[in-house]
Amino acid sequence: MAVEEPGKINFATRSFLLIEDFEAMRGILRDLLRRCGARHIDVAANAKEAQQILRRCKGDVDVVLCDYHLGPGKNGQQLLAEARHDGLVNSSTIWIMVTAEKTVEMVMGAFEHQPDDYLLKPVTEAALHTRLEKLIKRKAVLSGISAAQRAKDYTKAIGLCHSALALDPGNPMEIMRIQAELYQLIGQADKARRIFEAILGRRDVHWARTGLAKIDIQEGHFGRARDQLEQLLADNPNCLEAYDVLALAYRCQGAWCDAQRVLNDAVNVSPNSAQRQTALGECALRCEDLPIAEESFRKALKLSSQSAIKVPAPYLGLARVLTAQNKSGDALKLLAQLAGEVSGEESRLQAKAEEVRVHHAAGHPELAAAAAQEVTSAIQSGAHALSPGATLDLAETFMIMGNKAVASELLQFVVRNNHEDEALASRVLEVFETGGMGEEGRALVHASRQQAVDAMNHGVKLASQGKFDEALAFLNQAKALMPRNPRLLLNYSYVVISLLKNNGWRYDLATDARRAIATARQIVPDEKRCGELLAKLEALH
Repeated sequence: MAVEEPGKINFATRSFLLIEDFEAMRGILRDLLRRCGARHIDVAANAKEAQQILRRCKGDVDVVLCDYHLGPGKNGQQLLAEARHDGLVNSSTIWIMVTAEKTVEMVMGAFEHQPDDYLLKPVTEAALHTRLEKLIKRKAVLSGISAAQRAKDYTKAIGLCHSALALDPGNPMEIMRIQAELYQLIGQADKARRIFEAILGRRDVHWARTGLAKIDIQEGHFGRARDQLEQLLADNPNCLEAYDVLALAYRCQGAWCDAQRVLNDAVNVSPNSAQRQTALGECALRCEDLPIAEESFRKALKLSSQSAIKVPAPYLGLARVLTAQNKSGDALKLLAQLAGEVSGEESRLQAKAEEVRVHHAAGHPELAAAAAQEVTSAIQSGAHALSPGATLDLAETFMIMGNKAVASELLQFVVRNNHEDEALASRVLEVFETGGMGEEGRALVHASRQQAVDAMNHGVKLASQGKFDEALAFLNQAKALMPRNPRLLLNYSYVVISLLKNNGWRYDLATDARRAIATARQIVPDEKRCGELLAKLEALH
């Protein structure tokens, strides 16, 4: 990346990528960049050409000036989302969206995908020069913090935030926001809360109010989060993140129709988010509003059709709508499409799990039983993983089929492996209620959570007493019950490392610890203990 004298912005040393589908406009924007002093300018007429250039540059582009509309294929928002997903730009790249539209829908959509800024056409040289200088200076302050975040060295990133705040760079609010989010990420919600409250003590900032609501949801204070976010949206109806977090608060309380109302308001503000359309479809399905559910899932699939980033949720949701409409053949075709278009073993298992419901609804119990056996064996063995949400959907299917024993086993499996997740526990109780097992379900959820906590505490207690062999044997047994519990996996790895440190290197134990750390990282990618424990393990060899 470019290096220059402190305080002086030299555009000639920076690399630019201009993405614009109209040739005449490409020429105008390229001339503007040159008059600002730019010398290294690549141009692309569409998203495909832009991706080729970004791959060739290996993400080393200083500034991207991208039109919102790029003709047939991906638009600028989709290109930005994929470029970030595929690592074609890095955190120090400045991405500016350019558009001739001034509609609320377009502006909110641009902010939704978080470019660094956006410009309205016609663009003037003075406006472009001023905006670029401002963005480059801001990025320079944040570059070290961003690098530490990419390396998952969150402790270092927090320290750099402290240093930047001490230097008073002129944008303390942004750095405080990053710092608070980092504290949330490493599980220090109390410190994040103090930062958000300090910010709100200075002035009313919507993202700080949303941050507090997220912490409340994590801690199970759903009503408090809901009240706070309802007031925030009354004050600022264009705060998109607040809609999503408010809908989550309602969902955690089982208030699906309230969540549907909130998400419907959100898509009226910004309709071009596949994720939000999917969430709306899921809520509408829960409220048995099939027309809205179908419309939302189809919109989500259309929005993601030009993207390489595809997820199973809208396919599965639409398949469920089609099943409810007695269109089992169409549902099975869609599930086959899912298996072909969304890569990964989990996607295949989710499609197979939904087949169980389709076959049952169509009156084919043998086919339903065969599909169910394949999926449940894979889940409980730990050989393959379904997300907790997908496992709950499968358990709900068993409840509907009348197989309460298998449903109960799956639900207890989910709770043991996610014992600290309050929102998930609420959803588990809903599934128990579906099968008329409300009171029994509450007792089973409590017992499963207690089983997980007791396992953690006993293993740690044995290790603290220096009884590493006993701790290891106990935690190995616990792993058989909780193969997807990240905290247990990391505790197990810690005990292995302690034992190796005291007794010497053992290849088999080290391999087990690496495998446990890798599984925990897969479940919780940003868990800082993964990197810390792996570093300690490798240091012993």
